[in-house]
Amino acid sequence: MSAGPPFAPQQQQPNNYPYAAAPPATYPGQYAPSHEVPEGPKQCYNCGRTSTPLWRRDPSTQQVLCNACGLYVQQRREPRPQILIDADNDDDESESEGDPGGPECSHCHTHQTSVWRRNKEGEQVCNACGVYQRLRGKPRPLELGGKKIKPRARHSQT
Repeated sequence: MSAGPPFAPQQQQPNNYPYAAAPPATYPGQYAPSHEVPEGPKQCYNCGRTSTPLWRRDPSTQQVLCNACGLYVQQRREPRPQILIDADNDDDESESEGDPGGPECSHCHTHQTSVWRRNKEGEQVCNACGVYQRLRGKPRPLELGGKKIKPRARHSQT
């Protein structure tokens, strides 16, 4: 057996932080202090987007990122490549234009729908007009037409 005490007292580091390095200023996924947030509208540091469903931050630099760039960095530990950014921008432009050369609903004249249908007369109609006419037996009122396709509401199971 040794003559010394079985447990030596642990030396305290400055600021009562028990690890060799000082604590980081911010942790990954944590927002930077309010004095570091730029004023004005948010813009993705990587691709320049100004709208996104969720704003994120780069874990290493704390720069503001859009949802797509933030998820890419989180999964691959590298910035989202320009080819993917360009492809995403091309998709957005084609959605806003409505692709006038594509199919068109014979009732509401939309170019966007999840499914194209045919009514009893054999005319091509969008999903909304086709389902409305089949269920109610009359044409869908044009006042109900919206410009954006809405996803199906998902109900949580409790």
